[in-house]
Amino acid sequence: MQQLQEIQVIEHRNSRVLTTSQLADSLETEAKVINRNFQRNKESYQQGVHYFALSGDDLKRFKASRQNDANLKFVSVLYLWTEQGAWMHAKSINNSRARKAMSALIDNYFAISNQRAQSTQTLAISYEKFIQIERRVETLEQRLREEITLHSGEQLRLRKAVSTRIYELTNDDGARQVLFRSLYAALKERYHVSSYRDIKQYQLQDALRFIARWGGRT
Repeated sequence: MQQLQEIQVIEHRNSRVLTTSQLADSLETEAKVINRNFQRNKESYQQGVHYFALSGDDLKRFKASRQNDANLKFVSVLYLWTEQGAWMHAKSINNSRARKAMSALIDNYFAISNQRAQSTQTLAISYEKFIQIERRVETLEQRLREEITLHSGEQLRLRKAVSTRIYELTNDDGARQVLFRSLYAALKERYHVSSYRDIKQYQLQDALRFIARWGGRT
């Protein structure tokens, strides 16, 4: 995790924000995870509340203020994440490290800009916003559970289960090739996908049970 004291402070519209790269480092994940969560659930993020998207002259001015940042050289649209947006991503990642990192960000990064406003009023508003965010995140989490497909490790686990089942069913190499095609076809039909890679994470256990019971129908 990027140490909070090492984060280069960025302010936009009088509030501290984080680039996607900074946010990913802080939450101990990768920028592609942040981008994927955002693209899959874009309707849940509100511009001006959860993020700012800089392009055109705004982006040119921002780049001019950070000329030594090589990560910005080829960026055509830059996303800056607010405290609320960072919280949404932390909830989407949904593990203890991300929650702990987000708590540290709130206390040691975002809170500093909040303190420049009226302290007690800011805390009250922040609490109300968190309640609203929690409600929206519940919906987001449900969507994520329903939409996230198998990651590479889960795909490998499924392929191994398929191989194990095929080798249990026959010793004939020619028959195995047919059965491999048939079993993968059965998986695609069962889960209405064009590839086994598109099976959802929440369906993995059901898929493994299906494979273990599959009877070798061609």
